[in-house]
Formats: sequence, structure tokens, C-alpha cells
Amino acid sequence: MNTPLQDEKSMRAFYGPVGENMTSVSLPFPMVLAWDAGTAIHRVTCHQKCADAFLQIWTDVLDQYGMKDIKRLRLDQFGGCLNVRKMRGGSAWSIHSWGAAWDVDPDRNQLKWGREKAAMARPEYEPFWQIVEDQGGVSLGREKNYDWMHFQFARFK
Repeated sequence: MNTPLQDEKSMRAFYGPVGENMTSVSLPFPMVLAWDAGTAIHRVTCHQKCADAFLQIWTDVLDQYGMKDIKRLRLDQFGGCLNVRKMRGGSAWSIHSWGAAWDVDPDRNQLKWGREKAAMARPEYEPFWQIVEDQGGVSLGREKNYDWMHFQFARFK
């Protein structure tokens, strides 16, 4: 997927206004809310332009890992997708505002943690990140060494 730069002008030109042009994606396996493990989710709202890529990522993750390893690695821990809000500590819109970002297992991959502490920086997640990147996704952890839970469909300058 061709993705815009991570700036408001490029994001609006590519995705449109924040919170608009959304669709629902049926997940190939159930995920659980990271903050409420008793709640399973089967569908997620995201931007129309990201829907096919998100679906392909999670389909490929299931094929690569199987449910046993998905659960073991906590790749089924949903931390969020669409969330119209400003970036934490900033004035710019979060990529989540366009439904163009996804968070996985936030408890073990906190915002400010680098590769020395974040679970998703470990070698067993390399196939996951390759799947994300094959679809055009960008990992903040791999690019910037923070927020390893997060991947997005927007590029850095």
C-alpha cells in the first residue's frame, strides 16, 4: 500500500478528514481487548484504504504463527485502531485518528520503552514485522525505537 507522509497535510490529502471514510474489518481470529481480557473482538473499525492491508496482516499472522503462538506472543491483545485524538503530549492528530494505525499488546510494549525492554523487539516477532512491512506498514519501534506496540500506514520524513 502506498502511504502518505506522517504530517497533517499529507494525511488529509490521502485519507481525508480525521474520523471519516471508515469501514469495518472482520478479523481472521478473535482478539481480546488489552484492558479487558474478558472481551473478545471479531471486527475492527479502520480507514477504508487500510482495511485490506489490516486484514491481510492478520491473516498472514495466523498462517505464520497459528493460534497457539499468537496467544503465547500476545499478538491477540488489541490495543486500538480508530481513536480520534491528538498525539500524546502534542498538538498534531494521532495516526489513529484516521484509523490508519494499530496497537498490539500495550502492556508489554509501552510507549517509551525501547528495544531493550519491549516484548515486540524480540527475535520471535521478526516474522510479524516482516508481514506488517510487506503490506506497507511502518513500525515506530523498528524505525524510532519507541512505541513497539504501534504500526501505521504513514511514513516518516
